[in-house]
Amino acid sequence: IGKKKNMAAKYPGGPPPPYQGAPPPYHYPMAGTTVIVQQAPPPPRTNHGILGSLTKDLNKFGRSVQKELDAAGNMIRSEYNQHNYGPVMENFVTGNQVQLVSKASGRCLQIVQSQSGQLVVDGTGNLGQQVFNALWTVINEGSNQVRLHNNFNYLAIVKGQTMVIHKPQGAPLGIETKFQLVLKGQNFVCLESLSERGKCVGVLADGSLKPALACSNTDEHAKFGVYLASTPYSQYPRQK
Repeated sequence: IGKKKNMAAKYPGGPPPPYQGAPPPYHYPMAGTTVIVQQAPPPPRTNHGILGSLTKDLNKFGRSVQKELDAAGNMIRSEYNQHNYGPVMENFVTGNQVQLVSKASGRCLQIVQSQSGQLVVDGTGNLGQQVFNALWTVINEGSNQVRLHNNFNYLAIVKGQTMVIHKPQGAPLGIETKFQLVLKGQNFVCLESLSERGKCVGVLADGSLKPALACSNTDEHAKFGVYLASTPYSQYPRQK
């Protein structure tokens, strides 16, 4: 009774409500009950200090090594193409006239006149020594690198596009008219630009040109068979 009087004297309006933020009372489990304790997941690990700096340095080093390996691979492929040799390469001797038969169209690379009067290239030419606009005269400059012209209209790749550029006889020739021969098997070659590496002369199945900027030496549209139309040599030389 004394305690009740003291509480009434201390809290005339009755005792205050319980603290809302207090945890609920713990109820002890009955004997034999399995208690599952749930723990919050650990915070995610982050790289800090020396470890983080070391990781960044290793990533940079890895990227740098990859770039060097890619560059080395390109150099090795370039060196390989300069010395790779197959029977089809025998046709690319200076002075020979060849026809380039597209694997995609089954027709020859030729020069035609557009409606605007401009000379352009397509892949719909016929095969034969009398198809003069599909005959390409070879200038071999060694290392499987050649220039090809039809009456001094030189095959070229400029700004990702295949075209012909007329140069008078004896005039200096730019690198845009120079191609690396890339041997594909024993029967096909690709013509890869030396001024715009990785871009090749290409022909689609309908005989239209494929833009060189979208045609690499791994593209089927870049493959050409080679037909020897004529040679100035009585005893045919072997090109090395």
